[in-house]
Amino acid sequence: MSATAANSATAARRASLGMLLALLPILALAVYYFASAPTNGDFWWYDSSRHAMNGVFLRDFVMEGGLTNPIGFAKAYYEKYPGINIGFYPPFFYLSSVPLLLVFGASHAVSQAAVVLYALGLGIVVLLLCRRVMDDLTAGATAVCVLALAPISLWSRQVQLDVPALAIFAFAAYALLRHLDAGRQRWLFIAAAALGLGVLTRVQGVFLAPVWLYFVFIRNYPGRPPFMRRVLATLLAGLIALPAVAMAVYFAKTNQALTTAMPGMPALWSVENWTWYAQKLPSQLSWPGVVVLVAGLAAAVRLAVCGNAGLDLRVIAACGVCAWLFFTIVSNKDPRFNLPGMLFLFLLAVCALARVQATAARVILPLLAVWFVVQLQMQPRVPYVQGFEQAAAKVAEVAPPSSNVLVSAHRDGNFIYDLRTQVARRDIGVRRADKLLVEINILRELGVRESGLDPQQILALLDKQHVETVVFQDGYLNDLRSIQNLQTLLEHSGAFVKVATVPMLGKTDPSERQLVIYRRQHQGASS
Repeated sequence: MSATAANSATAARRASLGMLLALLPILALAVYYFASAPTNGDFWWYDSSRHAMNGVFLRDFVMEGGLTNPIGFAKAYYEKYPGINIGFYPPFFYLSSVPLLLVFGASHAVSQAAVVLYALGLGIVVLLLCRRVMDDLTAGATAVCVLALAPISLWSRQVQLDVPALAIFAFAAYALLRHLDAGRQRWLFIAAAALGLGVLTRVQGVFLAPVWLYFVFIRNYPGRPPFMRRVLATLLAGLIALPAVAMAVYFAKTNQALTTAMPGMPALWSVENWTWYAQKLPSQLSWPGVVVLVAGLAAAVRLAVCGNAGLDLRVIAACGVCAWLFFTIVSNKDPRFNLPGMLFLFLLAVCALARVQATAARVILPLLAVWFVVQLQMQPRVPYVQGFEQAAAKVAEVAPPSSNVLVSAHRDGNFIYDLRTQVARRDIGVRRADKLLVEINILRELGVRESGLDPQQILALLDKQHVETVVFQDGYLNDLRSIQNLQTLLEHSGAFVKVATVPMLGKTDPSERQLVIYRRQHQGASS
């Protein structure tokens, strides 16, 4: 072997070792996130049980006859388990969880594992992005920093769409960079598919569209494919994203309220609105992270002024700016909504810092990673809410065959999921009080309409719906007359008897103290 070949082989081994060493802490964090996440039907965030249930629905669709009668199966399934909302949220995360659910069965743990795999993917993509401007170990430290950020560590341990979408957005940026390097068409179509899948996971991924249009169509770059080839790739992205866009159009009235006039949110052109997400950065990054962010952004400005920003920083900056503008303009705000803006802003800062002060970055970023991991260990237990799994088990004991159970609870999705996945009583169906007796337009702030039924009318409705068991959360919607009448029926009419009280534990709202389970008492029956 020649000296040149030997040197190349040695360099390749060192590169492989460096990559492996960078990957190990990322993998360790992913394993830790799964081990420390709620996985027993004890969902905390309100949408989490429905995101998990959407995946279970698709799994059951494949396994239990949906392929032969899709519309009939979907209608019957929703009537029995009204805890799915796959028509309101884009479906890609649910589709991607189906293989795991088919292999390992329908459970909270499996759905949580799907989210953690996306978190692992996010760490790997950040590593690949940062390797373009820094060495492997510093890039690995940056990936650990990202995964250990407080909001990402939290939402990696809830069955939510935020981290899966974030991983796909980051990969779309990486694939676009790989294409822009030399115009390779394979990466053009990979980037287009990632862009479409990002929107198909979370429709807000449309914030990447201006980035795509500028770099692919306006900016010149080496090896740029013919115009029609770029159009074809853009059409591919649009075709993949089409179901999500169609859903957004279908729910346009509700989405318009959330986008432009969310109650309690600052006015569009107010200073508070335009600084809203910036004010959240200290709690998201911690003050050491903010200091690194400010120093890195100063380095990015210096590079831009000198004309040395480079392609990587330009693409990352474009993604960050477009995300920040998009989520600032949207009226409905929450710190987790702008995770893409936070991610790309942080990546811009650390990459610029590595470009301007490589030696300092090799020290600062590993120390920051250690700080974030230590801070992670100091956080309280991941939020959870227990009680619904015990309520589902009790209902399974007392509910007559092929009957229905009425649930009146803020987290009724938890109960529906737990009844489907933790109890071998697939003959029991569920009815929701906030569908039968009241109608809430997504959020209570957007409107509530009551049925106006008195206790005897409610009893007649429950008999018509074959409801033999009720799970009731005292304090939920108890200011509404229909719910008050339901409680009167349960406690004072003699038509129902209380069979169990299940305490609610974990990070609950003040009104979430207990679930009371009632069984129907027919005339002549003893308690």
